[in-house]
Amino acid sequence: MNALWNDLRYALRMLRKSPVFTAIAVLSLAVGIGANSAIFSLVDQILIRLLPVKEPQQLVLLTMKGMHYGSNWGGNALSYPMYADFRDNNQVFSGMFCRFPNYLSLSFRGQTERVAAELVSGSYFPVLGVGAALGRTFTPEEDKVPNGHPLVMLSYSYWKSRFASDRTLIGKPIVVNGHNMTVIGVAQPGFDGVELGFITQVFVPVMMKAQMTPLWDGMKDRRWRWVNAFGRLKPGITAQKAKASLRPFFHSMLEMEVKEPAFRNASAYTRDQFLKNIIDVLPGSQGRSYARPQLQTPLWLLMAVTGGVLLIACANVAGLLIARAATRQREVAIRLALGAGRMRIVRQLLVESLLLAGAGGILGVALATWTNRGVLAIMPPDSAFLQLSTAPDLRILLFTISVSCLTGLIFGLVPAWQSTRPNLAPTLKDQAGAVLGGSGQVRLRKGLVTAQVTLSLLLLIGAGLFIRSLRNLHNLGPGFPQDHLIAFNIDPSLNGYTSERAKLFYRQLTDAVSAIPGVQSTGLASLRILEGNEWDSSVTVEGFVPKPGDGPEPYMNSISPGYFNTLGVPLAAGRDFTIKDVDDVKHGPDKDDFSPRVVIINQKFAQKFLGSVNPLGRHVGFGGDPGTKIDMEIIGVVKDIKYTNLRDDIPVQMFVPYLASRYVGDMTVYIRTSLDPAQVFAAVRSQVRQLDANLPLYAMRTMDAQIENSLLIERLIAGLSTIFGCLATLLAMVGLYGVMAYTVERRTREIGIRMALGAIHGDVIWLVMREVVLLVAIGMAAGLVASFALTRYVQSQLFGVGQNDPVTIVLAAVALAAVGCLAGYIPALRASRTDPMHALRYE
Repeated sequence: MNALWNDLRYALRMLRKSPVFTAIAVLSLAVGIGANSAIFSLVDQILIRLLPVKEPQQLVLLTMKGMHYGSNWGGNALSYPMYADFRDNNQVFSGMFCRFPNYLSLSFRGQTERVAAELVSGSYFPVLGVGAALGRTFTPEEDKVPNGHPLVMLSYSYWKSRFASDRTLIGKPIVVNGHNMTVIGVAQPGFDGVELGFITQVFVPVMMKAQMTPLWDGMKDRRWRWVNAFGRLKPGITAQKAKASLRPFFHSMLEMEVKEPAFRNASAYTRDQFLKNIIDVLPGSQGRSYARPQLQTPLWLLMAVTGGVLLIACANVAGLLIARAATRQREVAIRLALGAGRMRIVRQLLVESLLLAGAGGILGVALATWTNRGVLAIMPPDSAFLQLSTAPDLRILLFTISVSCLTGLIFGLVPAWQSTRPNLAPTLKDQAGAVLGGSGQVRLRKGLVTAQVTLSLLLLIGAGLFIRSLRNLHNLGPGFPQDHLIAFNIDPSLNGYTSERAKLFYRQLTDAVSAIPGVQSTGLASLRILEGNEWDSSVTVEGFVPKPGDGPEPYMNSISPGYFNTLGVPLAAGRDFTIKDVDDVKHGPDKDDFSPRVVIINQKFAQKFLGSVNPLGRHVGFGGDPGTKIDMEIIGVVKDIKYTNLRDDIPVQMFVPYLASRYVGDMTVYIRTSLDPAQVFAAVRSQVRQLDANLPLYAMRTMDAQIENSLLIERLIAGLSTIFGCLATLLAMVGLYGVMAYTVERRTREIGIRMALGAIHGDVIWLVMREVVLLVAIGMAAGLVASFALTRYVQSQLFGVGQNDPVTIVLAAVALAAVGCLAGYIPALRASRTDPMHALRYE
């Protein structure tokens, strides 16, 4: 221990003697370590971290695989009756719970806001092992009486932010969706639900479903899949055993369901396919998330990019250490001559390397924090849904410490080993060639620089591909003018509005907003486009005979008159909806078996299902079963526009008039203005408050901002890969400059002789630049070969550009070559100005 302490003190003293070397080395490592720590922080929080619950590895999520017959709300969903059957008839789970994410309206002391909520079974908290920080949690008793448990729990963070940690809140009423609910508890700190990307603020018993979703119930309907069902495995039960145990019972449920009246019109093919459904058991330790699959590939891709930056930083510092070791060979030779052991000197030099890595790690933590803050800064203002932390926690600190130690060994071991192998006699005589290092050290440093050039080219090509992909998406556009277009959402149903009252409210809102100076037109839609949302429905088209299982399933939207005009989407044929399109037709015995009499389709629908036939006057009907009534008339055809996002192909689409709907709730209001949209925001909010001050308006933004939001992942990849690529190139050029400066110093005597014999400045510059060009060319050749092999792994993240796009590759290569030549030209220019007399006396 005493020897190690002495090594540490000696290393600190030696590093203080070389402040420039120390600063460059620490900064290089800080960039590499900080970049890795920053991205690993995101990877950890989004892809790796488990739910903050009791033994999360025992949790599993049930999901159906196969064709569903009925309505579906989100992925991995079951009907509530099916969940209840599994809950009461299984031998593999110690407990089960279900949940449904939704947004509610919450009022307290005159202030109303929209909150993220989970409707949960009474077993939710007990099965998860989550307790209450205040009050109590729900219990299985809250699962017994439909509509009979007007209770609410708050998340800890929401209780702190909205209610200022008021401990007297327990037992007091708050208003949720217009209903008085009693606050019974606050969940334990750190628990915000089981879905990444949905930060739950309020928990409500699932038995209150009818009050929380006033437009639909679904508690008894097996054709509605909407709850996520989780189970906790009993000790000794694996997911495979659970799956094998559940499947026979699941199949018996399918056989029972297919005999229900809901299947009375289903074809034999549909029944057969439905019976082929299977139940699957997925890992539930991380809950469920739509965001995680979308971010998985981009985050691992960025992790690979930052890994490349770290390798370049290590190579850079290794080169600096080799150069520094060359200047210390006399010191090392003396110590060896006096009897010091080789391993003893290697250990002392490794301590210096680890000190550099440790300092780089400390600075890297700060850089990681700043980087993550920058990443969050480019997130949409209303998409803090991931609730990411920028402060490094223990896991990130352990990662940084591990990376720092590993890099210290990587870049320090080879230089330390080489520096303990000097040629003792020439070194002790202080001959320049020996002191400055032999050809082996020069070759090693040049090899490191070549590797840095290779990695830099790879990162620059990747960054170029992502930038071009992002530009292609921007240039593609949504299919309509996006400038001066505003959208916001509002949901009167959460405040107790009936559908008829909501229609009246929307007509009043449309008139009020249209009267605002600068507003050109206003339109409504039940589904907000370009946000990844999807509503599709099976339909039957007059005259079109589909193959079994391949019937029309257009993407739907319920819209108002003026919607297309507001978006700037022209009609290709027929007419738009009017305020007179309010008629519907009853199709069956159920209370909700109504359909509108008129629809509008897009051009792709007409081309795919009607071909050359004039679509106007043709008819369609909801449902794909034999005998489906087709009494909805096509009255118009509109130009094709994007639906889910810019990346996806334009789908087949069908539009219905919202005024003919029996269920009207959340709507997106679109406003086309002639003014700067920011000038209209305040006026719109004022008009909504005048109509109903208790209705929360949310997600107000321009279409430009919405499109930027939809390209968040692409912008994140392009921006960070460009930054990291430039940093990697800068580090590589620093390494190249260092090698060439070192080479020039070693060849000072040779250069002096050449100049004394008549060599001109240009000859000397080319003498150095020839090596620069060779190093850069070798590195770039290796980089091009590597890019052809590796860029196929990023193809899924590209749009409108090939993985081996020649324009991108050429631009990246030219840029790197130019920067590389510039880095080498500086020492070449210095060499050309060498005084021959001074060089000839150089020893």
